Amino acid sequence: MSGSLTPFPPPGRTEIQATPPESGGLQAPLPGQEAQGVDLVRVLAALRRFRWLIAGLAVVGLAGGIIATRYIRPQYKVNATIWIETPSRDKPGTPIQGEELLASKAWVELLRTYRVLDPVVRERRLYLPQARTSDSALYRTFDLADRFLPGKYELSVSRDGRSWELKHLQRLVTEKGAVNDSIGRTVGFRWRPRLGPDTFGRKFTFEVLTPREASEKLAKSLRSVLREENFLALELTGEDAEATAETMNLLISRFVDEAAEQKRTKLTQLAGVLDTQVVEQADKLRAAEQGLESFRVGTVTLPREETPIAAGLQFTQPTVYTMYFQMRTDVEAIRRDRRAIEEVLERSRGGELAVDAFHTIEAVKGAPDLLRVLQELSTAEAELRVLLTQYTEEYKGVKDLRDRIRRYRTGTIPLYANALVTELRNREAELENRIAVAGRELREIPSRAQTESRLKREAEQAELLFRSLENSRQQARLAEASAIPDVRVLDSAIAPIKPAKNSAPVIILIGFAAGLGLGVGISLLIDRIDKRFRYPEQVSQGLGLPILGTIPTIRHGVNGSSDPEQAAQVIESFRSVRLNLSHSFEPGRNISLVISSPAPGDGKSFVSANLALSFAEAGYNTVLVDGDIRRGDLHRTFGTKRQPGLIDCLIGHADVTATLRPTTHERLKLLPSGARRRDGPELLGQPPMRDLMAELQRRYDVVIVDSPPLGAGIDPFVLSTLTGNLVLVLRAGETDRQLAEAKLQILDRLPVRLLGAILNDVRVGHGAYRYYSYSYGYVAEDEATPQLPAGQAG
Repeated sequence: MSGSLTPFPPPGRTEIQATPPESGGLQAPLPGQEAQGVDLVRVLAALRRFRWLIAGLAVVGLAGGIIATRYIRPQYKVNATIWIETPSRDKPGTPIQGEELLASKAWVELLRTYRVLDPVVRERRLYLPQARTSDSALYRTFDLADRFLPGKYELSVSRDGRSWELKHLQRLVTEKGAVNDSIGRTVGFRWRPRLGPDTFGRKFTFEVLTPREASEKLAKSLRSVLREENFLALELTGEDAEATAETMNLLISRFVDEAAEQKRTKLTQLAGVLDTQVVEQADKLRAAEQGLESFRVGTVTLPREETPIAAGLQFTQPTVYTMYFQMRTDVEAIRRDRRAIEEVLERSRGGELAVDAFHTIEAVKGAPDLLRVLQELSTAEAELRVLLTQYTEEYKGVKDLRDRIRRYRTGTIPLYANALVTELRNREAELENRIAVAGRELREIPSRAQTESRLKREAEQAELLFRSLENSRQQARLAEASAIPDVRVLDSAIAPIKPAKNSAPVIILIGFAAGLGLGVGISLLIDRIDKRFRYPEQVSQGLGLPILGTIPTIRHGVNGSSDPEQAAQVIESFRSVRLNLSHSFEPGRNISLVISSPAPGDGKSFVSANLALSFAEAGYNTVLVDGDIRRGDLHRTFGTKRQPGLIDCLIGHADVTATLRPTTHERLKLLPSGARRRDGPELLGQPPMRDLMAELQRRYDVVIVDSPPLGAGIDPFVLSTLTGNLVLVLRAGETDRQLAEAKLQILDRLPVRLLGAILNDVRVGHGAYRYYSYSYGYVAEDEATPQLPAGQAG
């Protein structure tokens, strides 16, 4: 066509797709862009795509919340306060009373015991939840026997009002009777309701709990807080304000009564135990006193503590111990002196006697004869020294004096020293005998001193314990007589006017939020597991292909016409693809490429036709080859015949010139697929096909080959090796990513340059493609050339 580029509509579709206007096609996101916006954009795109699913689930959740509110009644809260007595700390003037039964925190546990809860449940008939409904008059006389069958029941009253039937809904138990008969005797009910005309023909469903189950439910609805160790604040939640207040007041009253009863029971038991202990201890005291008295009578004539040497009546008698250790000291000193004298005498046998050594021995100082001899020896030696100053050794007086000194040293002094040794040995033996006797006396101290001390201690302890028990018994009796409960009610419960909690709005909001969240979650899950191409990063990052352009979707009107602005978007998108492809080849070289897609229906023929028109519009001599020899129908797009065509040229039935068809644009020629042949794929790989491609590349600036899908066979791969270049068309929301990845792996082993991908059927301006639409209002249009008035030309 001449003048303007008009895109061909895609076969079988009313919508077509586009790519961004930037030069070079759609680029991969810059570093940091993906982390900041790509995921959010994808999430928003998924939410937009599944908006009706999300809205539907949100509506379902809202409806479910509204329905749920019909089964949830408003909750009322009643409050009460109990005073807890704390220990008196034995203050002056405090009356005698029993100790507190429990610590402050333990009272909370007593409040939740079944001993307090079970009587309240039975009196308030909390085991029958329907007793507080609109049919409460029917259950007014309901009561339980000691043995009954819990569960859900259904009471049916006949239409004539003469009979009734009771069924257990979980067990095969049925009971029938007349209207005036008692109901439920076989299952343990004591129930004789008044069945009036308003009950005729009706069915009443009710549930009977065990009192223990009802007590557990009551405990769960009861909240308690202990403040300042004295104030126990209670809060009870229920559906009926008056009934909840009555239950609370009965509960605290029962709690106080039980506390008083427990304290009285404790004091009574304590007093009884103390009575028994006092009697037993009195008997033990008398026995201890009698034992001590009998012992003293039996030992009154035996030596006692004041005896000076004999073993006394007490273990720590000072005379015996002092003499014993003194004798031990004396015998050690005598033994030491004896051994010293013997050593001096032993040394004298080998030489002269060392007289001065005797003066260092204490025992020598107590031997007057030996001291006198030693003194005489000292005097003789002094005289000898005086004579030697006047006379020589030959002097008779000197000789006589030396002879006397020798006799002292060799005879007299050893004689007296031996006598002293003998005396010391005798004294040593005597002291050792006495030590042995004293030792036996110490070991044989009579046990009566210990026995007497033990008997005294037993008597004293028995008396002390008896007095303590007697005092405790008197206090317990007084405390029992004046028992005061440790707890009392400060504030009773009053029925509230307004409910404390109305959860209907919250439930409705929760239902709506749950439905909305479920819809969002399902939408995101479907988007994540979707195997089809929907986002540009799945191509640029997942497959590693540059995006040459995007073809936008065109929505046709009712009459089949399209918006000129939308058509302009498609035209501009093909111009962008044309620009990217023209710069993918070296300047001056022919542009030769194959256009294919992973699977049928991706729009490759539509892209091939319109891209060829775009090149022709740009002034390129272009030929469009319908290489889809299996199902190609480009001849229908351009309104021409399929035969003769490509296959006819390859088998020699026609030449190239005869098979080329003119199109609506003077620079664009079409080579249709030609006749269908089973050996067509083999013909594409033979020399005639290579010669044909060389001829077309010589005669035309641009050669575009529309091939079958990659999944159809080897045709696209063979054609790609002939041109050396391949462009892949991917349809947003349709093309299978795994299929595309598998087919591209085959291209890795072929001499083919994969120029990039063209994204088809894209909703530009939304989601991930919101920035890849062209500005509206800039459609290129022909403007009429103004004519000069006649006569003004020249």
